[in-house]
Amino acid sequence: IIFAACSAGELLPQNPDLPADMFTSCLTTPIKMALRWFCTRSSPLLHMDPDLVDKIPGRLNERKTVLGELNWIFTAITDTIAWNLLPPDLFQRLFRQDLLVASIFRNFILAERLLRSVNCTPVSVPRLPP
Repeated sequence: IIFAACSAGELLPQNPDLPADMFTSCLTTPIKMALRWFCTRSSPLLHMDPDLVDKIPGRLNERKTVLGELNWIFTAITDTIAWNLLPPDLFQRLFRQDLLVASIFRNFILAERLLRSVNCTPVSVPRLPP
């Protein structure tokens, strides 16, 4: 399995409101990265303080907490995206056989969506459809 932050000839995005390495942040802390990205995109009327992202209560593996529920929703959404994009055998191999592989590919789906919004095209082997 190979992941790259961008295609050949592309430059990584630089935004002072986001982590310096947006790709790695998507892979390692997807909920926080998604929320930070949302804060930079939200309307001035909905101004959200990005520092609140670090204060969300709970644990990722406890669904009864706010952070756990967000993680559960993220998992459901990314699994649905993968289910609709991938051939059934590839979906089973990447999202159902190994928990760690499934987690990293879910996070890659987020990275792909967020980085495309800043004209960057992440790459994976095996390749996921856009």
